[in-house]
Amino acid sequence: MVCCVHNIPGRARFKIEALRKDETLASLIKLKVGALDFVKSVEINRKAASVVVHYCTKRGEVGRIMDHICAHCPKAATPRAPEQVARPLPHRQNRPLLKTDTDFGRAMTNAAGKAVVNTLINRLVLHALH
Repeated sequence: MVCCVHNIPGRARFKIEALRKDETLASLIKLKVGALDFVKSVEINRKAASVVVHYCTKRGEVGRIMDHICAHCPKAATPRAPEQVARPLPHRQNRPLLKTDTDFGRAMTNAAGKAVVNTLINRLVLHALH
């Protein structure tokens, strides 16, 4: 079975359980997917049953890579619905992850920073004493 487990623009990771047992499948996937004109590199980890593909986002997309794996590697392919392909998250345009423009937000950020520094100092002192 082929499953896209992680996808960010330009990089996708697929899980293919058949890779664990079949060395020729790994070679075939690397050869066939690597031959796509928009693919920059293909990394295979058989122990993790993982295929990482780096690709050019202007010329290719994850769905095409997955379809290519299924079409050229029958041992890896199983029928799947198109919605199973992971889609990249919309790009954030200069929006902060946390909104800290409130008094509460600033107070929480300050408290978290102090807690981290305090923990670091405590661990350094304990390490120095032992």
